[in-house]
Amino acid sequence: MANSMHHRRQTTVSRLRTLLLLLFIGVLVGSSGCSVYFNTFYNAKKAFNSAEKQRENTGRSNKAEYQKAIEKALKVVENHPNSKYYDDAVYILAVSYFHTELYSRAERRFREILANYGDSEWARESNLYLAQAKLALGDIEEAQVIFEDIFESDYEKNFKAEAAIALGEYNFEEGEWDRARRYFLAVRDSLGDDEQKLKAQIYVADSYFEGFLFSDALGAYLQILGMKPDKNQKYHSLFRSAVSSYRLLRIEDGLDYLDQLIDDALYFDSLGALRLTVAEGLEYDDDLIGAEAAYLDVARNSDNRQWQSRAYYRLGLIYQFDYDDLRQAKDYYDQATAADRSREAGRDALVRSSDIGKLDTYARTELDSAATETAIDEAAYTQYQLSELYWFKLNKPDSAIVEMQYIVDSMPLAYHVPKALIALSQMYRVQYEDDHAADSILKLVLTDHAQSDYVPEALDALGLKGTAADTGYAELYVHRAEDFVEAGEIDSAIANYQVVVDRYPDSKYHLTAQFSTIWLTEMYQSPGDSSVIVAYQEFADSFGGTEWGQEARRRIQPPRSTRRDDRERDEERPPRDDGLDEEVDRPPDVDDNINWDDPLVAVYYRPNGDTLVELKLDPLETLEEFEFPAEANTGDRYDWKLYFQIRIDFSGEVKDLVLKIPSGVPQMDENAELTVRSMRFDALDASNRLVSAGKEADLGQEGKWFVFVYDISKPEYLR
Repeated sequence: MANSMHHRRQTTVSRLRTLLLLLFIGVLVGSSGCSVYFNTFYNAKKAFNSAEKQRENTGRSNKAEYQKAIEKALKVVENHPNSKYYDDAVYILAVSYFHTELYSRAERRFREILANYGDSEWARESNLYLAQAKLALGDIEEAQVIFEDIFESDYEKNFKAEAAIALGEYNFEEGEWDRARRYFLAVRDSLGDDEQKLKAQIYVADSYFEGFLFSDALGAYLQILGMKPDKNQKYHSLFRSAVSSYRLLRIEDGLDYLDQLIDDALYFDSLGALRLTVAEGLEYDDDLIGAEAAYLDVARNSDNRQWQSRAYYRLGLIYQFDYDDLRQAKDYYDQATAADRSREAGRDALVRSSDIGKLDTYARTELDSAATETAIDEAAYTQYQLSELYWFKLNKPDSAIVEMQYIVDSMPLAYHVPKALIALSQMYRVQYEDDHAADSILKLVLTDHAQSDYVPEALDALGLKGTAADTGYAELYVHRAEDFVEAGEIDSAIANYQVVVDRYPDSKYHLTAQFSTIWLTEMYQSPGDSSVIVAYQEFADSFGGTEWGQEARRRIQPPRSTRRDDRERDEERPPRDDGLDEEVDRPPDVDDNINWDDPLVAVYYRPNGDTLVELKLDPLETLEEFEFPAEANTGDRYDWKLYFQIRIDFSGEVKDLVLKIPSGVPQMDENAELTVRSMRFDALDASNRLVSAGKEADLGQEGKWFVFVYDISKPEYLR
């Protein structure tokens, strides 16, 4: 019986197992699809959790893990939109997009969660992420609105802290220190965890520092030291405490904060920078001997070239401004530049060394009684530059005044003496605050140099422009002549130009006026004989090296002929005597009667014989601005014309150039070439110039050659 009961019990158990097995198989078969997407979601969540954990621990995103999460979550979202895991998958997808910097995709998914699952556990985090995504996309205003809503609304503290930090950081970057502090103080005082509070306190301190509130900054930095900062945060706080103390003239306190860092082995790698700052503190405290020793220690013993450069640079400043030893200062500046010229200290050291070096260039020129007028003018202008160097570059106003006065006293007839008087008056006005003496000096321009080109500047400085005193100088007659030309009163125009020719032989307007009288006669009162040609020829012979002399010669050139019978009648041209190869500018297989000795003719031909069209266009853009060279400062010349042949491609860019008629000043030519080479013209306008000249308009890939005239004028402040 017992055995029978045992057998029935076994049979029942066996049947139950079979039934359960069949039931399980049925369930398994019926839910195979569910199992697949569950496994996919499970793998997405696993990869996502792994990426999040690494980000929280290291502060860096593991993009590979986030990408794996994206791939798995995307399958759930696309293939199983009705699954109960859909919103979780969308959240994983959105956050993973965000941390792989796919901000536009992240934004769309976060908006989907907020629109369709506003009550889910992910809604609030999605709102915070949405704001951060908008910030990353540059949608600043919309991001600010969301952050502000989170900060002001009934969110949990951790959400409000994140929003406050984002708002604070944005306002800090914008220089809105007070607004930034409002948010960071909220994090520090109530919203943040310990790490966020420390971060906020650093921002609070930095906002005071950047706003020049050094007393508040010092207190805030010292408060950081009690909040368990890490190595870098401690360094930042103590270093900024030292600098803030310097600004408050509490030099000893600042040195103490720096000593704490110097004595800490953790900051061994920063010893050079710390000792530089110690040296600056000693310098601020007028301990120049101690500062010099500290700078020399860094300069000679540091392996960091940037620190070496700064130490030598500071030594240069001490010797220039405190010891007035310009030679030793230059030596230190040169060493600063040699150590590292890529940083600000090295670059400024190079400029200062160059300025001091100009003392030899602008040294006084001793003139004897036989000195020519040109030599005197050049010596005066050099002396003027020396005075400017002392005033503007070397911070030696007294020396500048002495040198400017030397021009007035020693070279009274030089062209630039009135300019020196005007500068001297301004120096008195600024350095001595003596308006009476300054005005008295200006009046000397009107009384002793009444015919000078600088009279208008003196009148303007005295407030006399437009009054009865505003008369009697060359510029006035030139402007009158120009007005008469515009009015068609040619006789009156010529009469005013002739006044300049007769009364103002030393004026910069003299040549302009003399050429204009001939030109107006030719254009409006031509006598019908050779007198105009003779006048142009005499002018060209006298002033051939000037712009106006070249223009006069051009106007009397005979028309060019290309007919062979004309060529046969021409006399054989004499050989050139300028030492240049005659064939250099002369293209092959062209008529010999063209005057190739005239550079203004040769400039319009390429070596292969092609004639060129002048490109009378202003460039659309110029990437390299022209720099007027110091070598061109001497003499009375104010304007130059440089003739180029330039090749313009289909985009309007200058692809090649040849300077055919230079200025005669090598540095000016070099600077002009850099400028012209950087130009870009309107390609359509350039093509139109070719059409007008009856040439093929297509610029093509290789481009076409043009003549381009580049005008240069001496800057007004150098005149």
